[in-house]
Parts: sequence; C-alpha cells; structure tokens
Amino acid sequence: PRRSLYWRVRRRRSAGMRTVYIFLFFICICLQQQLLAASELDDSALDEDFSGGDEDYPPDGDYPSEYDDEATPPPQPASEPITSLEELDAFIDNEDCSVIGAFASEDGDEYAEFEAAIQSLQYEWRFAHTTAPEVLTKLKVSKSALFLYRSPRYVSEKYGDRKRDRFPSSKISGSALKSWLQTRAQPLVGQFTPSTKERYFAKKLPVVIVFFNLNWEGDAKGANYFLNRVRKVATSMSGKLSFAIAAIGDFEAQLGDFGLEASDLRHDVRIGLVHKEGDEEVYYGSDATKFSAEALSGFASAFLANELSPSSRRDTSAPAEDDDGVDESAVTTLTNDNFDQVVRDPTKDVLVEFYAPWCGHCKSLKPEYAKAAKALKGEKSLVLAKMDATAHDPPAGFDVQGYPTLLFVPAKADASPVPYEGEREADAIVEWMKENALSLR
Repeated sequence: PRRSLYWRVRRRRSAGMRTVYIFLFFICICLQQQLLAASELDDSALDEDFSGGDEDYPPDGDYPSEYDDEATPPPQPASEPITSLEELDAFIDNEDCSVIGAFASEDGDEYAEFEAAIQSLQYEWRFAHTTAPEVLTKLKVSKSALFLYRSPRYVSEKYGDRKRDRFPSSKISGSALKSWLQTRAQPLVGQFTPSTKERYFAKKLPVVIVFFNLNWEGDAKGANYFLNRVRKVATSMSGKLSFAIAAIGDFEAQLGDFGLEASDLRHDVRIGLVHKEGDEEVYYGSDATKFSAEALSGFASAFLANELSPSSRRDTSAPAEDDDGVDESAVTTLTNDNFDQVVRDPTKDVLVEFYAPWCGHCKSLKPEYAKAAKALKGEKSLVLAKMDATAHDPPAGFDVQGYPTLLFVPAKADASPVPYEGEREADAIVEWMKENALSLR
C-alpha cells in the first residue's frame, strides 16, 4: 500500500509539472509574437525612414563623394564683404590683425587691384572690403583706401601702439602689400604663433618670447598680467629686439630647440629667444622658471651683450640633395615661407610628404616619390611636394606623428588635409592622385 501511495503521489506531481510546462510554453509563444509585432516595419515605413520620404535616392549605392563637384562648396572669396558698422566691429575684434579695403564701388580699378593683390596673401592674412556709405564715413575716407587694424587684444596706446595704419600708396601690388604688412602688423608685444613667426622674422630683429599657459578665454587676467610686464621691458629695448608672448602648448615640440622643457603649472614661464641669421634659426633659452620683469630684462640684456651661447641652430634652407642619383626635380620643396602659396592653392591638388633626412623609410620612399612626381609632371594641377619637418614647423592642421607622413590637400578652398591611403610605390601614388584629384573632374 505504501508503494501504491508513492506512485499515485508521483503521478499527480508529474501531471502538475506538465501543466506548468505547457502554461509556460504558451506564455513564451505569446511574448514572442508581441515582440515581433512591435519591431516589425512594413516596406513603406522602411522606405520613408531611409530614403527621406519622397526624395529620390541614388540607386545601387551610387552616392555622391565628398570630392564630387556637386558636393564641393563654392570657393570662399579672398576678402569678406562688410556692409554695416556691426560687421566692421566684429571683423576687427579678432585675435589676429585685420586688413580692410574701402572703395566707392567694386567696379573701379582700385578694387580690381586690391582683389588681385590679395590672392597670394589670403591664407596668411584676414581681408575684408566695404563700399557701404556708413562704413566709409566711420573710416573717414572719401576715396579708396586700405587699412591695417591690429588686434585690440594686443594694442596698448599707453605703450605707443597704434590701432590702425593706412597703406601709404594708392597703387596696390601683392609684393608691396606683403612687405608693408609684415613690417607693420605686429604691436609692441604680440603673440608668437606658427602663423606669425615669419612676420617677426621680417622685422630683422631677434625675437624674445615668453612662453606660458596662455588662455585668453579661460584666464584673460593672467594673460594681461604677463603681457603688461613684457611691455615694460620691450619699451626699453625697442628697435633692438622684438618681444612676444606665446602659448606654451603651441610649441611643445619646439621648446627643445630653445633648451627648454614644457610645464603644466599655471604661472610657470619659459623665456626663449630666436634669431634668424641667413638661412639659420638660432635659438637661446633662459634658466628662469618663475617670471619677473628683472629676469626677462636680464636675459635680453645678456643676449645684446653677447653673453649667451646658443641652445641650437636649425638650417631652414632648401636641403641639399643627397648624392644618391635620385632626380627630384619634379618634386616641389616646401618651406614655411612658401607652404601656403603652394599647398593652399585652390586650383591644385597637392600631396605633401613630411620627412626627416635621417629616416630610413623616407629614404626608401624617395625614388618612388620622385618617379611619381615625374610621371605627373604633365598634369599641371597635380603637385607632389615635400617638407623637411625637422627644419620647418608643419602648419596647424597638418598632424605629423612620424616619418614619413603623407597628407593630401584637394583642390578646393579651405580644404582640410587627409591621409594618403595608397601604397608607397610610384604607380600606386600616380593612380591614387588621379582618382582623388578634384582638379581633374
């Protein structure tokens, strides 16, 4: 009887568990159907979501490329039009200097001369023009004129800075305008940057630079603190030395040339001096890590008294060709002086090799790169160029992490460099350039 009772109980339990399993199975089926219903989209919904409604979309993945003419924005004008006093004030209120042409009309010869003169300068300087009567009245001009406005951030009338200068001639040429701007643009103490470096060298004076964690947006008070103290020293040495402040983060890779090290401390400074002697840049550094007008003045005075020894020298001339039999005559050699003129030409597609003379990979690439340049010589809008990144500073936006670095700049205004993604052989370079060149489309 006990055994009979055991089996009766076990059968009841088994039947009960089967009921539970069946119940759970039906619950799972119902949940699965609900999930499928919630996630299911019909074909029309998919078409609307992914095609943008009634908009026609290219079939078979024939999408426009960022290099297609239709996808390329029109070139930006070399000069920005100013039509109101508000636009005038906004243009002048900039960290860099501003060049403004004032004309009675854009149809006259004066405006045509201005437009032609600035074509080769538009990537180094900020240009604007106006024919608006209220702006002409504000500028106090009755006929065509060209003005240079220095950055309000760095102008101090107390120390003799002028807010603006007028171009001294009624005739404008690119070379005359460039020379005038280079010698007149900088105030008593301005900011030394990779972009303004050549402006300082154009003044033919050694440049004393105070490096610190310059941050106008986050710490304008601190920036003005250093700026005013540098001005006090600069006034006593005007005509002998140029003075500038610089963001230490902009020159971390170059501080070693001055014999200096970078610092993240807010009030630490580094003081350096660079002097252009022919094709050489000669660098000097100060031992001071805490700033004072006395330390700055003492360092500058020691240089003038020939009491300092250079930390380093850099030859910035075009590098002499190695005696390796490689004909590089078709490769354009870049320096900081001609970089923008060559690379920023919106009518040309330019591939730039940033190299180091001692780099083994660069030496291996050299004959292939030269061969590719020679093969493309017939295509006037395609340029293969090279820059010695150990002798020249790659401009902002050109991220050089190692050697060689190959960056391509397509033929359009304000184009950003993109990495070369082909093989490092002559035929591959030629094919890649022709496939990606905007100027050939």
